[in-house]
Amino acid sequence: MGTILIITFLILLLLDVPVAFCMVLSCFAALLYVGVDPIMVGLETTRSLSSFYSFLAVPFFILAGELMNYGGLSQRLIRLVKALIGHYRIGLPAVTTVSSQMFGAVSGASAATCAAVGGIMIPALEKNGYNRAFSTALAACSGTTGALIPPSILLLIYGTLANVSIEKLFIGGIIPGILVGISIIVISSYMTRKMTIVKEPKADLKEIKESFIGALFPIGLVIVIFVGIMGGFFTATEASAVAVVYAALVGYFAYRKLKLKDLPKILLSSAKTTAALSFLIACASLFAWTLAIGKIPEMITGDLIGFCDSLITFSGIDFSPDTLASVRVFLVLIVLNITLLFVGMFIDAGPGLLIVVPVVLPISQAIGMDLGLDAVHFGILVVSNMIIGLVTPPVGSTLFVASAVGKVSISKMTPYVLKFLLAMIIIQLLITYWAPITTFLPSLMP
Repeated sequence: MGTILIITFLILLLLDVPVAFCMVLSCFAALLYVGVDPIMVGLETTRSLSSFYSFLAVPFFILAGELMNYGGLSQRLIRLVKALIGHYRIGLPAVTTVSSQMFGAVSGASAATCAAVGGIMIPALEKNGYNRAFSTALAACSGTTGALIPPSILLLIYGTLANVSIEKLFIGGIIPGILVGISIIVISSYMTRKMTIVKEPKADLKEIKESFIGALFPIGLVIVIFVGIMGGFFTATEASAVAVVYAALVGYFAYRKLKLKDLPKILLSSAKTTAALSFLIACASLFAWTLAIGKIPEMITGDLIGFCDSLITFSGIDFSPDTLASVRVFLVLIVLNITLLFVGMFIDAGPGLLIVVPVVLPISQAIGMDLGLDAVHFGILVVSNMIIGLVTPPVGSTLFVASAVGKVSISKMTPYVLKFLLAMIIIQLLITYWAPITTFLPSLMP
């Protein structure tokens, strides 16, 4: 059964069939092979969404991001960051990255972050002497930080599927997201050292004051979400509703940029994104259920542990029991990271996460990372790895968004993207092997 499922899925994927249909059709073939009533396909697909209360946050965060765009909140965030650090030689790339992090702190989606920030910053970067292909690659990779800094739709999906505290996953993603942003800025400084850059004029105190006052409302929204979740005042789902109301009121009454005539377009765009994601989750739940019937996750876990034990035996080193356990965990996480990076090259982060979570959960149990803060650490390292796939050719969705926004082909962006990917992989290794990066802040939560 497992062989039929995987082979059918891979064949359909190679034929460029959309991932959701790959999952449904491969499940249908595998279930028919073992004699399960095909009606279970429909029952399991629809049943899965009914138990995902936390998933209600997704449409709200998507809507909040749209409202921020139309309401002028994102532009004011960019203006503030530009006033503070835009005059440095690496100022505009840093503005792009920091603005993406702040915008991602509300929208939770990398594609939306890339489109909103990239649409403003790519022309500004090119005007000041930065290569357009570099600027577009920077917008794409900076946009991924919006998928890790809370509220993150991908962390929400992981928490829902793995039954891990979404609030702790959100807070645990703050430091990793900041580290990824810093690494992008550092690599940008290295890549632009030979470019002829025109520095932005340094903002005077009046400009800084005005831009800060103008950005008070969007900063307030970020603070409300962080403090509310970290202080236990509301759940992630409730935070998403608060974000929508806040962004709508500020955009309509405070900034007067949001118009009633824009609402149908905003709601339709949010509904389309939510519907696509809902269908993906339903199909992935069916896929996970079929995997469980075939006991495929347990088989993969056993093979992975066996492979790592074989490597240890092959080394010929006689480890003590405690050291042996540590070495095994080290090797398992290395192999897991390599596998997830490979998966991310061909399957986008959202559907990829929906497929791999049921498979990696038994692995977390086998290496003792399935409870408490260890489960939070494991969840963030899986999600941060899949996020790298958002800008990994040939399927990275954020890469395609940036390409469309910047009007630059992916082939021209690729040399710059690869350098950014190297920095992101280094941070991924830090996240994997230094747990306090992901567990320190969640440990402070009530």
